[in-house]
Amino acid sequence: MATEASLNFKGYDVIKVVFDKPLGFSEGNFNINVNHLTHVDEENKNIFKSEFIVTISNEDKNFNLIVQTVGYFEIMGDVEQKVYDNYINISSPSIVYPYIRAFITNLVIQTGMKPIIIPPLNFANKPSTPEVKDNI
Repeated sequence: MATEASLNFKGYDVIKVVFDKPLGFSEGNFNINVNHLTHVDEENKNIFKSEFIVTISNEDKNFNLIVQTVGYFEIMGDVEQKVYDNYINISSPSIVYPYIRAFITNLVIQTGMKPIIIPPLNFANKPSTPEVKDNI
């Protein structure tokens, strides 16, 4: 099997936004939860989605923001398992995550709030995420 292949980023979709904010609310202490899932096509393991669900709420639970995003990827060619795992667990989420961070910051600013800056994540230091098989 070849060790070089191209990981193609096919784009992303923001598929869900839930935004609840009390009148006059502009800042607070927030709990930020980031969940990442990988969905691999059952018929072609080189086609997969990198999904994020980011949940942000304040201590009183009267501010809530949920953003669900899916990035689409395709690996061109055959790759060794180690490279494949890297593409699935490190490269693809590292590509999509900055788009989500920017989307959330811009959305929050546009509502009149002070910015919420989602912290960067180093996916190379995270344990491998389980693969979820489904049809894309």
